[in-house]
This record gives sequence, structure tokens and C-alpha cells, in this order.
Amino acid sequence: MTLTYIHLPPTGDSILTLTCHCLNNTDQSVTDPEIQAHDSEDEGQKVLSILRDILLGDLRSQELKQAAEQVKQWAKVNGIAPEGKEGSYSQNWLREYLDIVEMSVDKHFPALPLEGSRDSQLQTEEYLTHLSLVCSRVIGLVPVLENSRLLSYLIDSYNRRLFAVLDLLADRSSSVKEASILLVWVKQTYFSPGFTGSPNIQDHVLRVSDPLLLTDWFEKSKQKFLTLLQKHISTVLQNILLYSEAHLDCRNEEDLIKVHLDVIQCLDAALKSTEIISNTLITAVQRLCCDELHTFVERYVNGEKKHLEAQKSNETYSLHLFRIIDTCKHLRSYCFNIVDSNNNTNSPTLMMLENMEAHVSSIVRQWFAGLAEDHLKMYFKEKDIHIYKLMDMIENMLAPLPLREQGERTKQHIVNAAYQSVTRAYLQCLMERKCKQLERRWGDVDKKMMRDAELFHSTFTQLVNTENSISDDEQKMFLLKMSEILGCNDVNALKLICAALYRDFPKESEEHLPALLKWKRGLSKQQMKKILDVSQEDFQNKGHIKPSCLKYWSCCLGCT
Repeated sequence: MTLTYIHLPPTGDSILTLTCHCLNNTDQSVTDPEIQAHDSEDEGQKVLSILRDILLGDLRSQELKQAAEQVKQWAKVNGIAPEGKEGSYSQNWLREYLDIVEMSVDKHFPALPLEGSRDSQLQTEEYLTHLSLVCSRVIGLVPVLENSRLLSYLIDSYNRRLFAVLDLLADRSSSVKEASILLVWVKQTYFSPGFTGSPNIQDHVLRVSDPLLLTDWFEKSKQKFLTLLQKHISTVLQNILLYSEAHLDCRNEEDLIKVHLDVIQCLDAALKSTEIISNTLITAVQRLCCDELHTFVERYVNGEKKHLEAQKSNETYSLHLFRIIDTCKHLRSYCFNIVDSNNNTNSPTLMMLENMEAHVSSIVRQWFAGLAEDHLKMYFKEKDIHIYKLMDMIENMLAPLPLREQGERTKQHIVNAAYQSVTRAYLQCLMERKCKQLERRWGDVDKKMMRDAELFHSTFTQLVNTENSISDDEQKMFLLKMSEILGCNDVNALKLICAALYRDFPKESEEHLPALLKWKRGLSKQQMKKILDVSQEDFQNKGHIKPSCLKYWSCCLGCT
């Protein structure tokens, strides 16, 4: 046997070798070199003919297996070396083979869909289905061309055409869905589900010898995807704002919760659509969602502030206030899920939502305080009916607020704010009347105050349909304790009651207790001063109240 090796530099991912040799039977004389070369050339042409049928024809499975065996037999007889040794084909033979490959690429790649079609997404999906068949065809040729440089030439030619087409499709993408479909298709085509290393064609995915073909396309398509996504989110959020502004006079529950539900749904859809593409891309999308949410909140807050300044109190006023607070609460809660974890507490978006929620809550308290003062002044001055009118009015305003899971926390928040405002207004209006006048009217003012506390508690707890509201119970207990002060003239007992009040209700006690002691009949200036001094001694070091405040009231009592 005489072997003749022709070497060319290796190319591709790995070194696939080919050695051409002449096979001589040991029992025959040496063949003439020209005859030997002629026979080898004939064999090469036969293999090219087989490869032409394989790459340009539509061979069935059995025919493909037979063709593969012929190519492998030719490889064995004519000296295609096993993988790992250097070698090459003759340049003329290789040139003919590459021509066949290019013809195969031209034949099997489908024409691009028309640009600008209304059904561009559907056309892209159909086109990618055809491309998948092309890729499957290439993968199916592995048994024919494996262990030779021929496979690398084939895959590289198909890859170059494929990415040229994918570039055009990416440029044409006009929707987020379309761009996402492209990214997912390329991911599934070039990466196996259990991908842990380099793409491997045996995993039923294509491999690419030039990694920049893949990385450059992904980077370009990622930027196109993010651009389309930003435009889509911005448009959706702007439409939500327009709808919100057009439905300020909200009268149904759907409108009350629609703003935050639609915003969250929009941003969630963007994040979920990214999960199937890339975990790395999710970070970029989260940042994009944060930016768009910030822009939305800024416009929403500014718009609502203008509406509140111009809006007058009417039958839907409480619903409007509810919607703003509820929207801020839910968006603030959602914001923690997408803001940068290293800066979430200082997020400008969070700060805007918190400030707006606090601003509207203050409006709620002022609104109910004004309503309560109007009725309670007449209650303490004229007739008892006014306190019942107040409760009926509050019930009519707060009862329509939704109590289902979406709005339960917000309704509880508003009811508590109203309860606190009524309690505060009650004590202020009480002390605007002289104690002696109320005693002539009611007899025991403290008992009347206890009955009013029970009325308030019954009304407000019924509004939230729960007996477990901590704030409601606190307001009731505070009024009951204050009523105890009115009914008690024992200084030592008053010291204990006041001490308990400062312990349990430090802010409310600081505001109302000194004035109530002064308003109460039956205590001397010295006794009132002692009661406050004891409270100061017991709680000054515990930080429940400000020492300067107690000193102020002690001085006032001492000077009057």
C-alpha cells in the first residue's frame, strides 16, 4: 500500500483531517501514477455527484442512509483520516463542493416575507417555521458529512445566510412580540435546553464557528427589543393616564382599582415575556420598567394634585380620594419588586408615592374634621340629633368604598383617618362649650361622653365589617378614658388615669389632656399642676411626651 498525503492548514472548531491515498493490492504490480490519479479523480466526481443529490435533492430517509454509506465507503477507500490528523481535499474538488453548498443554500432558504405587512408578526412566525425546517435539514446531514471538513463548510455557509436573514428580520420588527419571537427562536436553535458548554450539533442545535455572528446579532436584537418594549410600555401607561383623567367621577368599583391593576399588568407582562429569553435581559427590562414607572407616577401625581385643587366636595369625592390612596399603596408595594435592591428605600418613585399618599390622607383627615366640626358644634350647642346626622353622613360617604381584598387595606386606612378626625373634633368642640352648660343639659357629661364613644365605635367598625381593627378600638378606649377624667374628682385616681393615658395614647394625650383638665370642673390649679407633674415624672425619661409641652401646660395652670 502506498500513501500520499496532501496537507492544508486546518480550519473550523476542531481539526478534521483528510488524507488522499492510492490503494494497491499486494498481489498486483504497481499501477501507473497517471492511471492512479485518474481513478482517484473519477471516484471524487462520483462522490460529488452523491453530495449533489444529497444537498440539492429531496432524498428520503432510506436513500439518505444509503448515500451516507457510499460517502463513508469512499472516505474509507480513498484515505479520509480519522478526526485529529491534518489533511485537505484538492482545491478543485473542494471548489466544486462549495459551489454545490451555495446552490443548496440558495435552493432551500425561503424568500423573505414582504415588508410592511399588517400581519408581519404572523408572517415572521411562519417564516421561522420554514427556517426551522432548513435547520433540521442541515442537522440531518450530520451522518453524511461527520468526521470530515465538509460538515464545517456546510454549516458555515448556512449560518452566514441565516444571520443575514435574521438581521433583516430584526430590523423589520415592529412589535415587542415580533422581536421576542426572533430572540426565542435563535436561542432554541443554537442552545440546547441543558446547555452547559459550547453549542453542539449533536444536541439537535446548530453550532457556529464564528461566535461574533451569534453575539453581535443578540446584542443588536436585544437593543431593538428594548427600544420596542420601552415604546410599548410608554404608550400603554400614557393610555392608562388618559383613561384615569377621563373617569375622575368614578362610580363603580372597577374604575376605583383599574389604574394600579393596569399598570402592574403592563409591567408584569414585560418582565414575564423576558424570562423565556434571558435572565441577563431581565435586569435591563427591570431597569426600563423602573424608569417608565417613575415617569408614570410623576405625571399621575402632578395630575391628581391639580384635580384635587380644582375639585369640590361631592358625592364621589370620597371615592376619588380612595382611588388615589389605593393606587399609591399598590404601586408602592409593587415598586419594591422591581427597583434596584441596593437603592429601593431611596427610590424617587417610592418617595413620590409615599408623599402623595400622605398628602391625600391629610386631605381626608381635614375633610372629615371639617364635617365633624360643623355638626358637633351644633350638637353641643343645640340638639342631640346632629351627632346622629353626622354618623349617617359619614356612613353614606364611606359605605360605597370597596371592601373586597383589593381595597380592604385602603378602606380601613380611610375609616381610621375619619374616626381619628371625628374624635379630635369631638374633644375640641366639647371644650368650646362650658362644662356647666353641658351639665345642666345632660347631667353627667362623662356618661354622655361614654355613650357617644360607643356610638362612634359602632358606626366606624360597621363600616369595615370587622371587630379587629386596632385603630378603632384605640379611638374608643381613648374617649372612654377621657370620659373617666370628667367623672373623677379624686386627685390620686386622676393621676393614675392620666398616667395610663400618656402611656397608651401619648400623642393624643399631649394634645388634649392638659386642656381637658383645665376645662373640667372641680379641680384647683394646684391639683391640676400636680397631676401633670406626676405624668411628667413618670414618662419624661421614657420619651413618650415632650417635657417642654408639660412644662408649658404646668406654667399655664399656675398662672391662671
